[in-house]
Amino acid sequence: MEKLVMDIVNAGIALFRSGEEKLRVSIGDLDKLYADLKSKGELDQSEQAQKVRELLNKTITEAQDAIQKTNANYSEVVGKLQVNYQNLIQQLEGSLPPNIKEKVEEAIAELKALLEKVQNK
Repeated sequence: MEKLVMDIVNAGIALFRSGEEKLRVSIGDLDKLYADLKSKGELDQSEQAQKVRELLNKTITEAQDAIQKTNANYSEVVGKLQVNYQNLIQQLEGSLPPNIKEKVEEAIAELKALLEKVQNK
């Protein structure tokens, strides 16, 4: 039984190595093809090619702007939540009976942990 297991492991290793070499060759071929296509595309200065380039640049720029705005809005929302959280804590400190205050503190601790988790993303 041990020999059979070792034979299967060895066959798996050989299969993996064979596939690994084929993958390397394929990646090399793909790199060559990409470089060739890129060179041919750079040589094409037709009006149609220029329009495609402009459209692509515009699309990339708009996507980057949208991502930046989203990140800014996200930070703003998290900041507002933190301010509201601090205000809530201050208001609750003096106005709650001890037994309710304990439950509220537990809920606030969970909220604080959630805010910290969101900030660390």
